[in-house]
Parts: sequence; C-alpha cells; structure tokens
Amino acid sequence: MERGVAKVIGGDPKGNNFLYTNGKCVIIRNVENPAIADIYTEHAHQVTVAKYAPSGFYIASGDASGKIRIWDTTQKEHMLKYEYTPISGKVKDIAWTEDSKRIAVVGDGREKFGAVFLWDSGSSVGEISGHAKLINSVDIRQKRPYRLATASDDTCSSFFEGPPFKFKFTLRDHSQFVNCIRFSPDGSRLVTAGADGQVCCQMPSVGM
Repeated sequence: MERGVAKVIGGDPKGNNFLYTNGKCVIIRNVENPAIADIYTEHAHQVTVAKYAPSGFYIASGDASGKIRIWDTTQKEHMLKYEYTPISGKVKDIAWTEDSKRIAVVGDGREKFGAVFLWDSGSSVGEISGHAKLINSVDIRQKRPYRLATASDDTCSSFFEGPPFKFKFTLRDHSQFVNCIRFSPDGSRLVTAGADGQVCCQMPSVGM
C-alpha cells in the first residue's frame, strides 16, 4: 500500500475471486480460501490497477508507465492478448463495458488524462475530456445506453454519453480531490467519494 493513495480491488463476475496489485504483480485470490492464489508478473513497471472483463475471460491491468496489458484468465500461462499505451503516465483506474468490448482507462498523462477504446484493436470510441488535472477514477454504466463517469484531482466529476463517448456535463459536489466514482448495479445512481470526507449520490437524468 502507498500512504494516502487508494488501492482499487476488483473481482470476477461470478464472485469466486478478487484481485489487487502489489509491486509489479497482479494477485488473484479465492474469496472463500484466500490461501489459493495466482500471480501475474509480466509488467515491467509497478502495476497500479487490474480489472476483470465482465465475461470473466480476460483481465486488463495497467501500470505506472501508462501501459495496459489484456491477458487470459482461463489458462495458467495467462497468455497476453493485447497491449496498449493509451496514456503517458500512471494508470489510476480501468472500466469495461458490459459486453467486454470497450475499455476506459484514466490516470496521469502529458497530452490527456484518459482514453476509451475497443479492446481488440485499440481504436478510439470517444474522448475523455473536461478535466484540468489527473483523473483518479472511472466507471461505465453496465447496461445500455452506456454512460461513463470520471472523478479527478480538480475536485470535479464528469459525465459522458456514448459510444462514441462525448462530454455531457460536470458535477461539482466536492471541495477537494474526488477519489472514486461508481454507478450503482442497476445504473440508476452515481456515487462519488472525495478527500473532503463526503460521499455524494446523484441520479443523472440525461438519457438514463
């Protein structure tokens, strides 16, 4: 763990395993028996976040250099499927669409703080904009019509419609860094948590 920095913990769609990162590794553990573990060690830099695809067949993991590796979960060898570098700095969070076809990546970068692309080609499916500082968190509504939301060090959250994803509006509910943003399982609500100690729940009405 890094002092003052959130650690994103993910889980597989069936609820059998959870995963987290440590150093250059992604660690997968069984929920009922955490002693049963698997470790992915193919990143060259510190791994910062990992997320299962909703299909459960792949994991996307991101590191401090901005690299995303998408690898197989069904084989012990965890064969690499695709590799991309969508941003130029540390990856802070990853989100998949419910069909496991699109990935949103956010974090730090020189030209941009986020990207959203097709998992199998790297082709852009929108633009993540509207922030002045690094983006800490991203989530995608897990049903159609898809909606994407981001949370940033600039104290704001942004809401996007798509795909292709386009900026729609800004939420200004926090006075300090916004550390996390998540849609509710049914997609009707959007929750943000900030360094100001506040948790805010929204019901965005745009196309929902």
